[in-house]
Amino acid sequence: MLVTDTSWAESHPVRRALAGPYQAWRCVGWTDEVLNFLIVASGSMRDRDQLPDGWLVGGPEALLEATSQLQAGAYAVYVLDRAVDAAKVDLCQVTGIWRERYGVVPTYWYGTNGGEVRPCSGARRFPKAPPELVSELIIDVGAGSLPAKQ
Repeated sequence: MLVTDTSWAESHPVRRALAGPYQAWRCVGWTDEVLNFLIVASGSMRDRDQLPDGWLVGGPEALLEATSQLQAGAYAVYVLDRAVDAAKVDLCQVTGIWRERYGVVPTYWYGTNGGEVRPCSGARRFPKAPPELVSELIIDVGAGSLPAKQ
């Protein structure tokens, strides 16, 4: 979940105006209640549509909603995957989102550019994905990728 505090709002009037129609915040926090995803827009998409450089979204449902409004192939998605017992977050590129075919409550999985499929819920740590997954989103991993670490 993404969180903020009213004291973290941007106080400079020009910066607030530049962010419009969005609200400007100097700081946003998150909890591990749900996985958080970072959407990075390509330069051409930002320039053409006057969009922010990216979005931090809480959970796979918010990711699906946000990307449904973006041009396919004009963004990259990364997951903030926290290590269980360390103050460390791995920034993995996401290749897709899948939903389990059966179940009353939708359960989502994400794929990484390393070929792994992982659950979006920290409570569900299965060794491998179930065989019955339905594709919800396929992401072009070449679009807007962050540069490789030096």
